Amino acid sequence: FLAAPSRALFAVALDENPAALPNERSSAIVGSQWDILDFGDIGKELAVKLSDAHIEKVLTCIDAVNNVKRLKLTNCVNITGAGLEPLRRSLIIEQIDLSLVGDHQNYYLHYGRPWPPISCAHVLPILDSIIEREGCALMHLQFPFVWRERASGCSQFHAFMLRYNQMRGNRGEVVCLECNSRLPAGQNQWINFGISSLHGRLHYGTQNHTCYDCFKHYCYSCENVGELIRMLACCEICKRDYCTDCSKMHVCRCCSHNACNDCYKHECHKCNEKICLNCVEGHEDCYQCEECDRLFCSECSDPGVTDFSRNCGVCHDISCDDCRFRRFQLGQHECAECIKTIVPLVADEYKRLRQENEQLKLELKSKS
Repeated sequence: FLAAPSRALFAVALDENPAALPNERSSAIVGSQWDILDFGDIGKELAVKLSDAHIEKVLTCIDAVNNVKRLKLTNCVNITGAGLEPLRRSLIIEQIDLSLVGDHQNYYLHYGRPWPPISCAHVLPILDSIIEREGCALMHLQFPFVWRERASGCSQFHAFMLRYNQMRGNRGEVVCLECNSRLPAGQNQWINFGISSLHGRLHYGTQNHTCYDCFKHYCYSCENVGELIRMLACCEICKRDYCTDCSKMHVCRCCSHNACNDCYKHECHKCNEKICLNCVEGHEDCYQCEECDRLFCSECSDPGVTDFSRNCGVCHDISCDDCRFRRFQLGQHECAECIKTIVPLVADEYKRLRQENEQLKLELKSKS
């Protein structure tokens, strides 16, 4: 079966075929269930090739303004946002994810590549047409990092966030589902727009008090009593808030920041504690063997603390002790400083071979 976006793209292709009649795009191809349109459901190789023209035709084809409640532009990194025009003045859209990254993926999309061209000039007028309507259903917005990293109180983006927060405030009182306190709590707003503090800049343009998946509202103080974890927390990898029912949070062994369990792809080979992607890619407080790619947290790799010391100061080798020991056995590693770190492994191997030799002697003696 074709994924939902693929069905729509197929229907669009049929319409563009001059040999095909318009009625050949049957309802069986397009379908009628379009509550969620996530371009992450198609291959990344295809999504990155989609243009604004493709997005606009898909949204028009499925009558998105009257059908789509959640839109996720996963991997659509080559659009400006002009193709979102068919969503103008939608009264049913509840969530628009413009981050261009999939669920439980690092929010930082740049990584040395050109910034994605998604533009405030194209997108914000469409969003304004949605939030200005009475009965607007919009509850969650996820913005691209290219907008959020340029924090400025004078930008069009900043002005839109103020309008969005005002719209949410005009809807009436919202309370935490756990403690019944009024939201947003304290100095928070529905979307962070503070730029005067480090915390404000780090979370600039992110949504508050709303679970990304279920849209339930919680404050950031309430805890799940049985598990002693907060009912709602922000993942530092994907920069999305999740409640405990939708995604459990775990503290990174290296940086001590929260991240949802589905965002963790790595763990320390020695202690099995989770290590977040930010630490792995930034080489922060963790070390990765250049031979076997196994990861070790700082507590399991500091010289003098454990037997997994790394980064030899003499030969500049960046390997775990197991790999150093393997090369030592093959006569391929002669650095005296490295050999010091694998003495326990050499001793264990000598002990194992000695026991194995004694066992063989006993077996030979019993057969004679």
